[in-house]
Amino acid sequence: MAAYMGQRIIDGFYTYGFVIGKRPDLQAGIDTYLTDKGRGDLIEGSA
Repeated sequence: MAAYMGQRIIDGFYTYGFVIGKRPDLQAGIDTYLTDKGRGDLIEGSA
């Protein structure tokens, strides 16, 4: 589920903040997915 939601964030269907707000249990998996795909810039709160 985290990979699916991570891809939805990359595709622009959802924002990171919206997904994490609804499903905080997926945060670690989504962060890993976005980082692995080179899109760590989409992780809100990152430097």
